[in-house]
Amino acid sequence: MPAAIDLTRQSRHIAVLGALLLAAAACSRKTALEEVAIGLGAQAQSPTNVSTKQGAELAVARLNEQRPRGAPPFVLRTAPGGLATAIPIATALRDDPSVVGVVGHTDSRSSLESAPVYEDAEHGGANAVVAVSPVSTSILLSGRSRWVFRVCPNDTVNSRAAARFALDSLHSRSATMMYRNDIYGVGWSRAFSAIYEKEGGKVVGRAPHLAHMTEWEAYAGLIRKQAPDLILFPGGPDDAETLIRDLRALGVSPAMIGGDGFSTMEEHAKEFAGVYYISFFLPTRPPNEQARAFVAEFTRRYHQPPDQRAALAYDATMLIGRAVMAVGPDRAKIRDYIAEVGGARPPMIGVTGPIAFDAKHDVVGKPVIIARVGGA
Repeated sequence: MPAAIDLTRQSRHIAVLGALLLAAAACSRKTALEEVAIGLGAQAQSPTNVSTKQGAELAVARLNEQRPRGAPPFVLRTAPGGLATAIPIATALRDDPSVVGVVGHTDSRSSLESAPVYEDAEHGGANAVVAVSPVSTSILLSGRSRWVFRVCPNDTVNSRAAARFALDSLHSRSATMMYRNDIYGVGWSRAFSAIYEKEGGKVVGRAPHLAHMTEWEAYAGLIRKQAPDLILFPGGPDDAETLIRDLRALGVSPAMIGGDGFSTMEEHAKEFAGVYYISFFLPTRPPNEQARAFVAEFTRRYHQPPDQRAALAYDATMLIGRAVMAVGPDRAKIRDYIAEVGGARPPMIGVTGPIAFDAKHDVVGKPVIIARVGGA
């Protein structure tokens, strides 16, 4: 694999950007490029996507600091406020001629649903645009579309990391699987079990659940009888919070590991301290100098440290912007450039670590952190 490139020292890319974008701006008035828009696939008005939008905004500001004088500015393009679901949002961004790439959706279902839109399947790819998801982790997204990438590890990688942590750090030997009964929960629990049981752990219970159900008190009673030392919970944080409260009411408090969505428990760290979750970035443990600068600038601008969604959105935005700097605002060339990152082209050094893609557009070699609510 080629040596990684430090993005802070890419003067030659900036020079290329100037030549390509200035040339585009010099076209006829009909085709002139007045701005280079990077779309945001996440619903910007949703409270859960605030940090995603902030991370992308900060990256756009950084790109504009680096663009040559006279070159069209980078802008962040959000979908119209009335659009609330993946397909209409993706369609609006794809059909905007100023959008050169999209920072994709923040959940796997939306990423899977919108993939045919971004690849413009209905028109044979004539108007396709690349989408780079910050946090969509489903294994079903691997190789789903030549136009869709992600900068976070997939669920197979994440659940295996959780299994190793359970065995090696928590010294767990008995676990109950409280998995959401969908592709995410089933896949997560299977990948976890394969390693956990092979290495001597025993799964003492498997209980599927539906999102936002109300029967958690009964599940808490079942877990008390099973007496595991660990609960694996590949499901939503809201449901996990309810289960934790019901368990504590029964005097039961085994360790719990959840997915990356559990990071929202940090907002109530006093109540849920000690719960473990998958993370791809912690502001208290920045992996490189760029990350330290990112944390400082984000905190200065938004008066709070960035979470992993902000950091991954920043990296996804910078990746698209760097592609534009290298090859210009041509959508197909941008897609091809991104596909070569980590292969024919060096990895990109992002604030969440190095970014390199395999043939299925999964990021490779990305660290998975097991974080602790209320901990460093």
